[in-house]
Amino acid sequence: MKNISKTTIAGLTAAILGLSLSFTAFADDDSDRKAKRAEIRAQFDADGDGELNDTERQAAREAFKAMRKERIDTDGNGEISDTELTAAKETRRAKMLEKFDTDGDGQLNDAEKQVAKAKHRKRMAKRFDADGDGELNEAERNAAKEAREKHRERRQDNSQDESNT
Repeated sequence: MKNISKTTIAGLTAAILGLSLSFTAFADDDSDRKAKRAEIRAQFDADGDGELNDTERQAAREAFKAMRKERIDTDGNGEISDTELTAAKETRRAKMLEKFDTDGDGQLNDAEKQVAKAKHRKRMAKRFDADGDGELNEAERNAAKEAREKHRERRQDNSQDESNT
């Protein structure tokens, strides 16, 4: 009976430690994101008003698109091959595992997926909660959905551009 209790306690302790470490990583990730946004704003805010207008935002997108292409184009030939695209996807998958695979088994189990989804929901709520009530109402959910669709369209356009080069 004592061995079972010690095993149970050890397992719970490991789970709590893993979750606390992952939440610490999330906090660091959020502050890193804010710093990166401030840096981007400073770099592309041509008129100096502290915000990016449509023209400045488009310039930022084009610059990041070029940097992404350069990062993925590992052989430097100016084209993104299927092999390079697959390698980039694997790199992204590895980063997701590094962030959320708290038990280190190389896969995201249901609990780890729930933590990832909760982080995503929290980030979306923070971004689209216009009235600041901590919940997304129908209008805010629609704004989030529209932004997600635009993001998907841009990603699809970028993938097509990269495969055509």
